[in-house]
Parts: sequence; C-alpha cells; structure tokens
Amino acid sequence: MNLLIDENLSPRVARWACEEGYPAEAAVHVGLAGATDAVVFAYAYRHSQVVVTVNVGDFINLAHQSDLHPGVIALREAELRAEAQWQRLQAALKHAERTCNGDLTNAVLEVRSATNLVVHQIPDLEGEG
Repeated sequence: MNLLIDENLSPRVARWACEEGYPAEAAVHVGLAGATDAVVFAYAYRHSQVVVTVNVGDFINLAHQSDLHPGVIALREAELRAEAQWQRLQAALKHAERTCNGDLTNAVLEVRSATNLVVHQIPDLEGEG
C-alpha cells in the first residue's frame, strides 16, 4: 500500500512508514504544501496512493465524487503528536491487511481511536441503483 501523508500530519509519519516497508511520501515534501484537498487527492490518484489525513470531511466528500480512488485513511482524532499519529496509522495498516488484504480501493478507513477502526466503501457503487 502506497501512502501520501497529508500536510496536517507530521512528515515523520511518512519516514516511519517507509522504514516499516510501506512506500510513503509527505505532501509537504512533494510540492503539495498549501495545495487544495482536490489537488492532493488528484496527486494521490495519479500515484496510486492512499491519502492519510485528519481532514476527514473534505476527503470523504472527494471520495464520494469519484468513481474510483486508491483510498483514504481518516484519523478522527485531531491534535495528536507525531508518535500517536504513527501509532494510529500502524493500527490502520494492520486493520486494512486483516479486513481487505491491504486494498483500500474505493474505501475510507476511519480511525476513530487506537482500537475503533471502520472501513466504509465510498462510493458504494454496488448499493447505487
């Protein structure tokens, strides 16, 4: 799973992910500092990257507007220190491996806390008439 760490999270999270074998880039290190969420989402799509963010609402809306996207990991807890962000992401990655073989295509993995993680299919094309 390739990751794009949004600028509202510590760029150290990208480094730690890489050290654990998950290819990751920090948005601030790839020219996306200050970019709109739509630009970040499009970059992630072009590079087959799951967006990791605390900017939950905007990225869920972008996922709803897209027929296909690589996925979003949405950390619901704001103001976490870098180490806690990394712990939540580690829990999310393990959860994704267990529940969907690490494939978050058209999914939002919502991390409500260290132990409360939920995967939503967005958009849910099978449920649409």
